[in-house]
Amino acid sequence: MLEYQYTCTDTETKIKDLDLVEPISALELEVQCTNGATSNEDNFISDIVTKIEVVDGSEVLESMNMFQLEALHFYKTGKTPTLFPSEWAGGVQRHNAMLLFGRHLWDPLYAFDATKFKNPQLKVTFNKAAIRAAGATGFASGNNILLSIIAHVFEDAARPAKFLMQKQIDSFTSAASGEKRIELPTDYIYRMLLNRYYVAGSDVDEVISDLKLTCDTDKFIPFNRKVKQLDAVAFAKFGLARLKHDIFRGGSFTAKLVCNKEPWFTGFSRSPATPRVLVPWAQWSSQYNAELYDMAGALDATARQITGMEEGHAIHATVPYFFGRPEVPEDWFNPAVYKKVELVHTQAAANAACQILLEQVRPQ
Repeated sequence: MLEYQYTCTDTETKIKDLDLVEPISALELEVQCTNGATSNEDNFISDIVTKIEVVDGSEVLESMNMFQLEALHFYKTGKTPTLFPSEWAGGVQRHNAMLLFGRHLWDPLYAFDATKFKNPQLKVTFNKAAIRAAGATGFASGNNILLSIIAHVFEDAARPAKFLMQKQIDSFTSAASGEKRIELPTDYIYRMLLNRYYVAGSDVDEVISDLKLTCDTDKFIPFNRKVKQLDAVAFAKFGLARLKHDIFRGGSFTAKLVCNKEPWFTGFSRSPATPRVLVPWAQWSSQYNAELYDMAGALDATARQITGMEEGHAIHATVPYFFGRPEVPEDWFNPAVYKKVELVHTQAAANAACQILLEQVRPQ
């Protein structure tokens, strides 16, 4: 363990030297923070961890936010990372996910060898007020962000010559129509694209309808697909994400969910002295819409503790694309033979946060 519950300030960038001799298969990050005394609506740990990087001096080797890290964990392991979002007054939120340097944990072919770099460091950046100012209705005031870092290292194993480099290439705010073209690097082999298209109230395929990868102005087109189809492929392969989710609401309300597509929240009011009936009326596009009634059938506007299980797919409004079979390096895409590679988005809904992450094979 490199750190256990290191206390971070509200806007700190925690820097940890990666001075490990053995190859690193994964870095496991756990972030915990306490809600304010009143509530903390629609505000996840994922929102306040704004950047995670592995750097060597000025060179960036890995770069993503917490939403992307948690999605990568899901698509690379097939398991939901540890996510405990909560809106409860004084509730503790805790998220845990792995930054994998290989195709999976303990991948013998791909791992990060820190000895091959001059000054490798892990950098984790926080912004507690990313959604709402710290205080009674946000995350609690004071230095209460707790960061733990675990390095999963090989012992007495061969040193892999390469690792998988995962970096956000670009980000943009979507428009209601038109194309958005993103030029991708042509230096290293591609294994996976991870695209995030988030705006409350829209499915990923309602934000971006079509996605095309084009090389040298359509000289070669590796794929040209409907986003709805790409999401269906991911759903068939990885299935549903599942997590415990606590909300604090009353009356008629809309709460933010982790899963974007076909979400399903099953919960109950945790008020034994004052039993309440929770009536959902819509669940879609990262949102849960419901009403809370008392036993006489009257709408209860008082916010109460509601606990439940959430499931769905397109975790954090993400869509992965694997180049060939994920476990077979020979299938992956080599862009080096082309002068220009572009990812072309057909936009269909405005004001979505769009983030493009690329996973490549990087020599040590």
